[in-house]
Amino acid sequence: NMLPIMSLFAILIPFLLSVAQFERLGILELTLPERNDAPTAPTDVDPNLMNLAVIINDQTITLGAAAGFMPSIYYQEEVEYRSRSDGHVFRKVWGGKDEEVRSPTDNRVMSPYERETIHLHALTKKDSADAGTFTFIAVNAFDEALLKPDGEWYTTIPQPGESYRRIGSETMFKMDGATAQNCKIEKLSAYQQLAYNLEIIHRAYSDKEDLPKDIDDITVLGEPNTIYDKVIQVMDAAKNAGYDRVSLSLLQGGES
Repeated sequence: NMLPIMSLFAILIPFLLSVAQFERLGILELTLPERNDAPTAPTDVDPNLMNLAVIINDQTITLGAAAGFMPSIYYQEEVEYRSRSDGHVFRKVWGGKDEEVRSPTDNRVMSPYERETIHLHALTKKDSADAGTFTFIAVNAFDEALLKPDGEWYTTIPQPGESYRRIGSETMFKMDGATAQNCKIEKLSAYQQLAYNLEIIHRAYSDKEDLPKDIDDITVLGEPNTIYDKVIQVMDAAKNAGYDRVSLSLLQGGES
């Protein structure tokens, strides 16, 4: 007796048609710029523009503009891991993508998805062969670097009553006992140093009468294998320094 099955299909077919979603497919023709590994000099560069850019690679962060480049910010990359098996958090200096990192509690090999935070500690180097030294600065409870009124880093926690400010703000604050207790001394971050350099440039050009049209523009240039977290951190540093319009681009000549 096929009548019950036929009745079931008679109910299911209208139901499926009523809940089905139909999408209209179309073709959008796009013409992408051709990749050229040999960059050519632009012929329509406006001399009145800054053309400010930040270049990221696996060892340095470099700030440049139409007038030239600033000394590169060397850094040591340190990864903070959080083990999924026991929740243990530990840090490990990054040794490359082929390095095998094990949890100190259960000796389990950590996966790339257990990387929680990537820290870039700024290094002071004489040249690329120099091992470099760290700079230790005072930060508040929100990991914001504290600056003296003269613009230098606080290398010790400000005493109650001392004035300080944060990058991206001209407001001076007075240190109090409660705030001082939540401050700590940490290694200077490459992102903090970048934001500091950008702030100096932004203020220097903002004082001029004839402002460049791209005074608030900056381009972040990364290699194809640049970690996304680094790009986001560099963008945040640029915004903290006063650059409202941040764009992304890819370095030419890199391997994808």
